[in-house]
Amino acid sequence: MGFDPGGRGNFGWSVCLTDGGNLLTVSKTGLASDAEGAIHQVQQVMESLDPSMLKVLAAGIDAPMFWSGKGNREIDDLISKGIKKGGSSGKGKPRVLAVNSLWGSVVVQGLLLANRLYQMYEPKITETHPKALLYLLGELKRDGEMNQLIAETGSEHERDAVVSAYAAWAMLSGFGGWRDIYLCEPDPVLPFGTPISYWMPLG
Repeated sequence: MGFDPGGRGNFGWSVCLTDGGNLLTVSKTGLASDAEGAIHQVQQVMESLDPSMLKVLAAGIDAPMFWSGKGNREIDDLISKGIKKGGSSGKGKPRVLAVNSLWGSVVVQGLLLANRLYQMYEPKITETHPKALLYLLGELKRDGEMNQLIAETGSEHERDAVVSAYAAWAMLSGFGGWRDIYLCEPDPVLPFGTPISYWMPLG
């Protein structure tokens, strides 16, 4: 699953399927207004797909899952440096904002979602940054694969939810060139204690 928390009508979600092989397909995407609404819509999709045949393995969430006890998170600087190393020009490169600069709706709803998902399914959860991911995947020449996945998404929020699901799939599959940068944060603070990670293509 992938999620892009936002304000009313802008909470993107996606349900993607894999058979454990090398293929990820988008089953359904949509928009909600909050975490509970997104979970309800996702449950409806699951029921239509026969939940007895499915297992929720992982979720990617485009929102901060933790803070740093020392102020700004070091991993945000790590992502920014990875983007700056890219071969293309500075124009169009995504920005990585400090967690304290983000909208409250994103921060709070993302955390509520992660906690609720873990209570329901116990999936592996990774924080995501879809715009940075799309840029970095382009640098790794995996953007063609991503372009196929997001080709038919109806909005930017649904697109970012699909990109977040892709990150969750990369976490499960152990893609080369990816790593859990959460392990690089020296003093992480998890509000709910929900186990999380932060997989990014930063070799």
